[in-house]
Amino acid sequence: MIKVKDVIILALNMLDRADVAEAMDAETLTDEQTEVLNTLLHCFNSVEDELARSYFPVAALQDVSVTDGKFYFTGLDHTPVKIIGVTSGGKRVKYRLTPQYIQTNAANITVEYNFCPDAKDLGGESDYDGICFGGRLMAYGVAAEYCLIRGGIEESQGWESKYSLAIEGARKLSPARRYIPPRRWA
Repeated sequence: MIKVKDVIILALNMLDRADVAEAMDAETLTDEQTEVLNTLLHCFNSVEDELARSYFPVAALQDVSVTDGKFYFTGLDHTPVKIIGVTSGGKRVKYRLTPQYIQTNAANITVEYNFCPDAKDLGGESDYDGICFGGRLMAYGVAAEYCLIRGGIEESQGWESKYSLAIEGARKLSPARRYIPPRRWA
């Protein structure tokens, strides 16, 4: 698994802020260093969400019980982005999606769905296992987001370029090459 702390330390080193990484390990952070760390954590969560929604979907299978023909999405362990399929006893069942629930006649179903990752803290682990891509790809994205937040547009563009190239490289190696490009607004 990819650890949040490892990605943030990589990003700190890329941003020439090894002082924050050292202070983080020694637990002697100044207020400014704490703010940098909190901003990087926000950037990590944004990057993980972007990767899950636009490039590398994170899927889950969950067995659930249906009451009165409806199963509400709030009963799932994660926030669904897309329902891939619904089965009961290993066989596909007919279902209808509404904005709040799945409607089906089966009493017990297995829902396969893509989800957006929950926000992580510094001690957490990414929902990605590190097989398709590693922490460096995420660190490029974190560095790009951080520079953009801090107003370093040119530096952000440099990290964004590396991030985009890393995504393209990982997509070529990914076993699931299903890809729909994210919307770009002019």
